[in-house]
Amino acid sequence: MFLTEINIVLQSLASDGLTWLMRQITTFSNYQFVIGMVIAVMLGVSLRKGFLLFQIIALTAVVSEIAKQFFGLPRPFFADSRVACLEPGWDVATPFRAMGGNNFLALPAPEVIDVYRLKNLSFGFPSGHVSGAIALWGGLATVFRSRVLAWLTPFAIMLIAFTRMYLGVHFLADVLGGALLGGLLLFFAWRFIGSDPARERFFAAAMTRVSSSLPGILYFFFLFVLPLLLAIFSLLSAKFAGYYIGLNAAFTLALRSGLPQDAGSFTMRLLRVLLGGLLFWLLSLALRLTLTLIPAAAGSAWGIFLVAGLGTFLTLWGGLKLFLRLGLYREGTESAI
Repeated sequence: MFLTEINIVLQSLASDGLTWLMRQITTFSNYQFVIGMVIAVMLGVSLRKGFLLFQIIALTAVVSEIAKQFFGLPRPFFADSRVACLEPGWDVATPFRAMGGNNFLALPAPEVIDVYRLKNLSFGFPSGHVSGAIALWGGLATVFRSRVLAWLTPFAIMLIAFTRMYLGVHFLADVLGGALLGGLLLFFAWRFIGSDPARERFFAAAMTRVSSSLPGILYFFFLFVLPLLLAIFSLLSAKFAGYYIGLNAAFTLALRSGLPQDAGSFTMRLLRVLLGGLLFWLLSLALRLTLTLIPAAAGSAWGIFLVAGLGTFLTLWGGLKLFLRLGLYREGTESAI
């Protein structure tokens, strides 16, 4: 499954047009696209369902990154110089040729693994793009209980998996590992929030005092304490931890004070999404510029954490207040499910 010959065969089909198309398709599981989808669902469709979708995506991203660090396996273009890296932004220099697995079940050569670990590049196994695609599209099907999305999800996953191998950044083992990981976590999410009573318990936990019940303790530990600990021990990027904690904090505070109704015309929903995206961009830009005035924080991990966290928090918390004043939301609490 770590045979580079599979990548080479796929790249034998390469052309400028096909490579451009594969790069565009693979962006549908990129971090920026996923965040955009979460914003669109939360502000344009349902705050609660968008928040549940975000939890599925975040859980998958965290476990995938921890798995990458645990296994520490290289990518095809590094194990075999015959494999072209068709995705921009990588350090593709490699001294190795034809050093992938020597049979279907073998790992890449040990020296390839050792040298790659010293390069401080993102590891390949399991594929975060594939597990993320399952979290996004399968998560949408789970949250909205959509049979159409449930049928479309496998095709989206296979397409993303194909692009990752074609572009030379993942072995077959990587995409299969990402599919297995994403599938298991999606099944867990379905069991946890798939029913109406389960969703009610989840949101009820957010309303409890931290020290008053076990569900409340678990809610605040997993949504706030754990991501901070993972970031401290470099198991989670500071930017992702900031986004995650910032959005969780804003939603929890808004839920406790009473979320507005999600109802509205198509135009109102579209305006909420567009204004929310603009607000997020402006706040992130302002915070980054402000941070440059503090030399000790500029470019540091905690500076990045603060920009991401505050930008996300202020976008959701402030956006809800602003949209209420603009008449894009109505006062009152929508059904939790």
